[in-house]
Amino acid sequence: MSAPLPPTSSSATDTEDDEESALLFARCSPAQTDAAAPKSSTSGVQKENLRRSHLTYRHLIISLSTSLLIGLLLLFVGRWFYLEKIEPRLSTTPAPAPAAVSTTAAPAAPAAPASSDVALRDELAKSTEQIAALEKQVDVMRREQLLMQQNTRESLESISATLKIPELVPAPDASVTSQPGTPRMADMRPQVTPTQQEFLQLKERNRLTQYADEAIATGMRRPIEVLVEYMRDPQLPHLHDAAQAEFMRAIRSVQLLQREDPGFRLPVAELFKDSSIRDEADVTPAALLKLLADYKTSWEVRVRVCFLLLGSPLPETNAQLIKAIKEDPSLDVAKHAQLALEQRIKKRFRIFDIPAIEEWFQSQGK
Repeated sequence: MSAPLPPTSSSATDTEDDEESALLFARCSPAQTDAAAPKSSTSGVQKENLRRSHLTYRHLIISLSTSLLIGLLLLFVGRWFYLEKIEPRLSTTPAPAPAAVSTTAAPAAPAAPASSDVALRDELAKSTEQIAALEKQVDVMRREQLLMQQNTRESLESISATLKIPELVPAPDASVTSQPGTPRMADMRPQVTPTQQEFLQLKERNRLTQYADEAIATGMRRPIEVLVEYMRDPQLPHLHDAAQAEFMRAIRSVQLLQREDPGFRLPVAELFKDSSIRDEADVTPAALLKLLADYKTSWEVRVRVCFLLLGSPLPETNAQLIKAIKEDPSLDVAKHAQLALEQRIKKRFRIFDIPAIEEWFQSQGK
């Protein structure tokens, strides 16, 4: 008999793979594992599983209780918010008016917004009209107040003038005689109490302050001339010091203030339309003197003319500058005219000291 053939390599390999798979399945099988494990380990696993189940049940109860408490709390807060905040507003909100019955139901929906817009516009228009009417009433009241103040000031001025000037007191209608039995009339001289006298003096003092304020604010000469009249009035000796103080305050302010623009130049194209002058350097001294004497031109133009007359060779230049110091309506022009005169003659004067300037000019003529 012949010997059996040996197995091939492929069949041997398959057999080894099957055996390894069977061993792996046996190791992973729970029956095999339970059978191989000792009894002590089995009891420990059971206790551990039992403890875990108790913990899981306890956690579940705690989570359910917490969720229930949070839900109850949220329900309580929501109910309180509804009762305290929302329900009062719902109760106070007026119920909408019933819509008018119409045959077509489709166009009735946008009627509410349109009506509310129209109502708001009407209320806004009425409010605007009321505001305009109130503004007119306020303007009328202010105008009446200003007129009343003006009338009161004029009345006080007339009373003050009457008290200070005896010639303005009205004479009695009947002549005064010393014969007995002849009708006679007492002198109609107003009686003024000390309180009224102090009130009149306070009003006059305020008027002097107003003149000084006007001179400082506008730079005009007229308020200064009024203060000088008060200083020289022999009928008002009690106001001489006050008028002089206000005069000095106004003059000092005009001396320190600078109203003119340092970069201002003569508008030669407007001032000399019919000539070929295109620059202020081409203006002749005679034309400058005419501009200085023309009070219709701007005060800034006359101030600039005073500066340009520093180098004027005309003999009447000093006389025109002195005239501007004495008569120009603008105090700024008078100030700059005095500065130009002082630089030309190399002599200083007190600001607006017209008697000293005239005395010097007369001495030069001799």
